[in-house]
Amino acid sequence: MDLIAPGFGLIYWQAAGLAYIAFLIYALLDLVRTEFRVLISKLIWVLIILIAPFGCFLYLANSRRDKK
Repeated sequence: MDLIAPGFGLIYWQAAGLAYIAFLIYALLDLVRTEFRVLISKLIWVLIILIAPFGCFLYLANSRRDKK
């Protein structure tokens, strides 16, 4: 019966999913608000954030050197 009824661990996965969505939205909002030295950088970061599984974390960690 444990396979049919999910246990308490499902709440952790849902919390992790909500945290990931929050980081994704934050990264996209930060991307829209900032200006980059090269305009094509913004397009590349949008693609990385939306396509790569952990693209939002890559953006938040590495985009500082591209910003004005």
